[in-house]
Amino acid sequence: HDGGYYDGGDGRYYGPPAQMPPPAREGEKLKTPPKSGTEEASLSAPARIRVTLPAEAKLMIDDFVTTSTSSTRVFALPSLERGQVFYYTLKGELLRDGQTLTSTKKVPVRAGQETQVQLDFASVVVAQK
Repeated sequence: HDGGYYDGGDGRYYGPPAQMPPPAREGEKLKTPPKSGTEEASLSAPARIRVTLPAEAKLMIDDFVTTSTSSTRVFALPSLERGQVFYYTLKGELLRDGQTLTSTKKVPVRAGQETQVQLDFASVVVAQK
């Protein structure tokens, strides 16, 4: 598996950001990983991804372009299966001095936990032509 979860339908969901310095905005939607067979409510729990990056950077999660614009962005994922690890690919793009810098990380997410990710553009080197 290269990217995130697979075979997810259009069940994208982001809950509203919680306890973030800029005012909370209406949440975005993120794909829910596929469920295996029947799933009891007690066997699943929501999870969150907290991403820190420059406020002006564009953020994509598994190629889904998010619309948040703060330096700390929180995304809620409902009903992930407990005991399983789901991977999401986070990609940030930042325009600096006329060049687009890219920072990409593949992060593990587990039910009932918050995953914190920092996309750092300071170490990104732009190739000169």
